[in-house]
Amino acid sequence: MSRAEREHLRIQYPTAARPNLLVDGRACEVLDISERGVRFRVGDDVALEVGDTISGRVRFRRTDAVDVKGTVLRIVGREVAAKLDVGVPLKVVIEEQRYLREVHRGMAW
Repeated sequence: MSRAEREHLRIQYPTAARPNLLVDGRACEVLDISERGVRFRVGDDVALEVGDTISGRVRFRRTDAVDVKGTVLRIVGREVAAKLDVGVPLKVVIEEQRYLREVHRGMAW
């Protein structure tokens, strides 16, 4: 699916601005996020499989933490993509996008 076909606004984070997704007591680095999806990096000690249910809390740098719940769709190496049934409110996505534009221009992505 191309970016133009996506149903929800997706934010890709530069390395220095990535929020954390806390899953099973472990902090995972969020690579990108939308209202209904998240892609995150796990450590070697996290064992997930396609179809697994995940639930956790995304801790953003600027806005409130948000509880999420969803299903693992894809795993490539240590990167996990999940579809969220309980996702991130649009207001938070927009605030994050605004924050990144204001504070993180020109940073490495």
